[in-house]
Amino acid sequence: MSDDDVMPPTRPRAVVCGFCGHPYIQPCTAETEAVCPNMIWLRGAAQQSIRHHYVPQFYSRRWAGDDGRICEFSRPYKKIHHQRVYPKQTGFKDRLYEKKGVPKSIAQQVEDEFMSPVDNFAAKALDMIEANVDKVKNDAEQTSAWSLFLITLMTRMPEDLAALTEILEDDWKRDLTLLKQKYASNRKPDDPETIEEFIEKRDPDHMARWVMNVAPELMDHEGIGQALNRMRWSVVTTPDDAPPFLSSDRPLHMSKTFSEPGCYLTLPIGPHRLFLATNTEEVERSFKSKPSKDLVQEVNARVVKQAVKYVYGVDDSEREFVDQLISSDRPPSLLERLRDRRRQKYASQEGERGSVGASASDQAKGTP
Repeated sequence: MSDDDVMPPTRPRAVVCGFCGHPYIQPCTAETEAVCPNMIWLRGAAQQSIRHHYVPQFYSRRWAGDDGRICEFSRPYKKIHHQRVYPKQTGFKDRLYEKKGVPKSIAQQVEDEFMSPVDNFAAKALDMIEANVDKVKNDAEQTSAWSLFLITLMTRMPEDLAALTEILEDDWKRDLTLLKQKYASNRKPDDPETIEEFIEKRDPDHMARWVMNVAPELMDHEGIGQALNRMRWSVVTTPDDAPPFLSSDRPLHMSKTFSEPGCYLTLPIGPHRLFLATNTEEVERSFKSKPSKDLVQEVNARVVKQAVKYVYGVDDSEREFVDQLISSDRPPSLLERLRDRRRQKYASQEGERGSVGASASDQAKGTP
């Protein structure tokens, strides 16, 4: 074989990062993105937002008046308080979706690369829903965008992330016994005495980061998304002289589980418009046949009762109504129900194991 017949070694082809345009032999990872000069420049130019809105601005803006502001109701103390605010001034918590313990350049990934796109696509989908809801149902991309937004309204609030933290902490505690055994057998002389101390020393933000890794996966839940896509969607419009719909930091109401025929979802999408999703035509018809005043009062009562902190309106005309009902009957959220069901399940399993153990012990002792 001549030298001409010897093929030179093939160089791996560089892959261009879809985010920053920087060529890499391997696709970007979180670590390479953190040190990539192109990404650092882009992140700096974008001025990452740390003000994370759990009530999206595009949504609350629908109650804005000519001054661009909405009426915010709250009860910080005993008396109801109301003020006119811009949408960007309410329904937010700084660093709510921030990843802890990672380089600053990638700490806001959940907000920048998940939550913001969800809201942007939902805003476009909502415009189409108002124009022609049937047309949207024939557009898989727009349907999925709106369904994803609805799921986030069930899971994106501060109390939802607190419930998710408790779920993961419960899982951690259940696995802790086995982890302790493994740590004790592999512990080096210079390591901390317990695995809890070891983790706290090496990575004190592990739980907070775990929550932010899991949250987008839960919000993009395929099963819930498909259930929403299958429902009947419609928009109920009330006359201009009807009382206005209110909104809140818990504006979405779901009546039952998705599998039940009578299940429906309601979401005010403006002072005189209500988004409705139902499993049956009969339920949809019952909403559309209600007198406007009765429908508005029914929807507003639920929206105000389940509010956590804020209720929103076009003006302060509903102040007395809000004062009577605000946060008076908040049902548990989707993640709070999941947390409680899991705790009941594992408590039941522990009880069964305890009963079996007691029975075996009694038999060994000859107890009848």
